Amino acid sequence: MASEEQKKQPQEETKENKQKKRKEAKKERKQHGPIRRFINSRIRFIPVWLRVVLVVVLCFVAFYLGLDVGYTKLGDGDDADTVRSLDFWKDMWSYIQGE
Repeated sequence: MASEEQKKQPQEETKENKQKKRKEAKKERKQHGPIRRFINSRIRFIPVWLRVVLVVVLCFVAFYLGLDVGYTKLGDGDDADTVRSLDFWKDMWSYIQGE
């Protein structure tokens, strides 16, 4: 029976030590103040769904600007409005299809 009591005592001591360590850590966190807690906490200023929408919109903007610059500045195109017209894209589609 003495051996069973000895086995229980170290387990209880470790539980007490863990609780003491937790209390000490909590006190240390309180000592840093609200600024430290603000830095450690994660606050999302932009929600996840809005980030996804922004990425998609920015991809379309980058695609459009790339077409515009690529056609007018780098290519042989004269007018940037040509890229914006539907007739241009119909011609491009027929060219791609080999018609």
